[in-house]
Amino acid sequence: MNTENAKRIKDVLIAILIIVGVLAILPAIFIAIVTILSALIAGFSFANIALVEMMSYWSINVWTSLFYLGLLIAEIGLLIIIVPLLVWAAKWLIKAVKWVINAIKMRLGGNDKQ
Repeated sequence: MNTENAKRIKDVLIAILIIVGVLAILPAIFIAIVTILSALIAGFSFANIALVEMMSYWSINVWTSLFYLGLLIAEIGLLIIIVPLLVWAAKWLIKAVKWVINAIKMRLGGNDKQ
């Protein structure tokens, strides 16, 4: 075995390890994103309940009604903050996987003009 073949085998093994590493991390990130989205959906359910409770307590106790209104506003504010972060994280994840694939392709001798 000459040194060129040994280098090629080493590069392929490194590429396989990188691919396995990326494939191990992707499900964890996907599960985190799904967990955040499910929390938002649960929050929307809570906001809906808060809105209904606010309307029902409006004539009985104004302060309780205002508390539920505050909860509703807080949920909408969290939604405005978290959704763009999730979109940014998904775009970043796609770019990172693309970069890793291109780096592996260049390392193994492929051209990037396809």
